Amino acid sequence: MAKMVLIEAHPLLRLGLWQILSKLDDVWEIEGMGLADVSKADGAHAGADLLIYGLPVDNEEAWSTLHEIQRVLSPKRILLLTDVMPLPMPVQGLPGASVYGCLMKTASVEILEAAIRLVMAGGQCFPSEQALQAPAQAACALPARELDDGAARGSMPMSAGAQLLQITPRQYEVLVLLARGYPIKTVSRMLNISVATAKTHACTLYQRLHVKNKGEAVYAALQRGATLEWHEPNGRDVDAGQLYGRKLG
Repeated sequence: MAKMVLIEAHPLLRLGLWQILSKLDDVWEIEGMGLADVSKADGAHAGADLLIYGLPVDNEEAWSTLHEIQRVLSPKRILLLTDVMPLPMPVQGLPGASVYGCLMKTASVEILEAAIRLVMAGGQCFPSEQALQAPAQAACALPARELDDGAARGSMPMSAGAQLLQITPRQYEVLVLLARGYPIKTVSRMLNISVATAKTHACTLYQRLHVKNKGEAVYAALQRGATLEWHEPNGRDVDAGQLYGRKLG
């Protein structure tokens, strides 16, 4: 069984990516962790066939953690996911020879899957050489999303999130709870709706986001800038895990 390790600071994006990766046809043993978990990783995480590393916005942290990853985990191949192109350092400056590719976090699920299969086949998946040059020489650069280790820094009411994704507020509520890993029966109970209605909302939002499952839905929503926060009637944004007494790991 091939081993894959996923390192991503943002917990919702990590969950969405993990759910997407778990749907691949290949037989994978998939482990997910945050940046703070790297130094505490044990031998079970070492020597992975593929390590997918979501680069933090902070450049210094991104590359120092990459050095630590290679030292502690010694993965055979690394695929970088980034919020910004060009990379803050040229590809020649990347530590070690195990970095096989780099992909935008906003890439579609199909592109992500294709990149993983290419890298696992021994190929490389980098943008054009121009995109990997130093920023001063680059043709363009995309703005980085500001994500911290817990949730998006910006606050977004339910109505704004629903409008952004072009789904109804109720469908957005369903998506927020599914993003925390709640099964559909629990979602229906939390929202005081029937299981059949909850399933209908889920299926409809999948169709509108052009995805197949909740993992892809979370990934697509975060790509588009939704924070997937819970917005209480009194106007205070809270994490749905806190609202229902459960933390996302």
